[in-house]
Amino acid sequence: MKILKYSILALILLNLPAATLKFGGGGVGSLLSYFSLVLMLLYFILSKKGKANVWMIVIGLSYYLISAFQYTGDFRFFVTLFLKFFIVAICGYEVIKDTSKKELFYFLIIGALSILMHTLFFTSDYGRYSGFYINPNVGGFICITGYGLSYGLKNKKMKLIGQFLFTLMGLLTFSRTFIALWLLINLLSIFINIKNIKIFVLGAVILSTLFIIDEFIGLNNPRFQQLKALVTNEQVDRNQISEDSRTETWARFYDYILEKPIVGNGYGAFQGGGVHRLGSHNTYLLVIGESGIVPFLIFTCLFLYLLIKGIALFSVAPNILMQAIGISVFLLANHNFFNFYYITFLTMWLQYQVILNEKKIHQPEKNLQPT
Repeated sequence: MKILKYSILALILLNLPAATLKFGGGGVGSLLSYFSLVLMLLYFILSKKGKANVWMIVIGLSYYLISAFQYTGDFRFFVTLFLKFFIVAICGYEVIKDTSKKELFYFLIIGALSILMHTLFFTSDYGRYSGFYINPNVGGFICITGYGLSYGLKNKKMKLIGQFLFTLMGLLTFSRTFIALWLLINLLSIFINIKNIKIFVLGAVILSTLFIIDEFIGLNNPRFQQLKALVTNEQVDRNQISEDSRTETWARFYDYILEKPIVGNGYGAFQGGGVHRLGSHNTYLLVIGESGIVPFLIFTCLFLYLLIKGIALFSVAPNILMQAIGISVFLLANHNFFNFYYITFLTMWLQYQVILNEKKIHQPEKNLQPT
């Protein structure tokens, strides 16, 4: 079962189907995508099944069924996506329940290191790097998830190595969201132990490493040039820093939400090429815009639940709050929750960690999960 589990985790968490589709050809990428679903079904059949993930099932049913009423595209395509999501939500949940913090940490490290490989061997004129994750903002999300997870590890050496690597790889994505979340998570870490303030020193060391990388390969990125200007006290172009504002993108969709707040505009309307050529770049807007207020409230309640539980469990599992903040904020700038399955996997893993840690509080004598 371990080989089966690790195969599934590699395919999903390392985004191998999409990466292969991008860099190796559509046939292989599509085959890997369906292969990952078949492996999940097999794992579900062979595993000792527990309680289903009611949150994910209700969210999926409400979103897909209501958005179907206004959908005008290919019906078979819609049904395929519907079935894929529920295989992930039902069968993938069994995989996630058997995944320890260390196992998740190692897979996220591998994913983050793909960003370094992208930087060193596939220099981009665009100047931002993403590795297996294709989109630099998604690469930043993987790094901030791993960084938050590192605070849940007991091994100090592993924690420090993870913090260094996730920070450096996250900076190579030049994601503004990653930087903001990195600062917030480190401020929270001070509540765990005042000595964690030293992590800001590590951040300065890592920033120096970034300058060294720039000297050797040239990080041709406007955001990095702005960062260098700030460090060297040179004049900063404020217009360049604020360009490509997400709030301007979101504003294009508000009227469509207000026109159909109850049932939405139909599946795909907010994903690019629907009501607007651009996607909404916001999962919360996507849910309410495509399927209306009810799925939106359920979806939002899930992440409020994770944040509230993260606060309650902060003293015993600080990584839960840190990861919950990371994924909740990331979804403000990304609209692919329902088809980027590593996001779904990481959300479900967080849900199960809440369940595990609450059980540990009430039943401390039981070893509920391997570490």
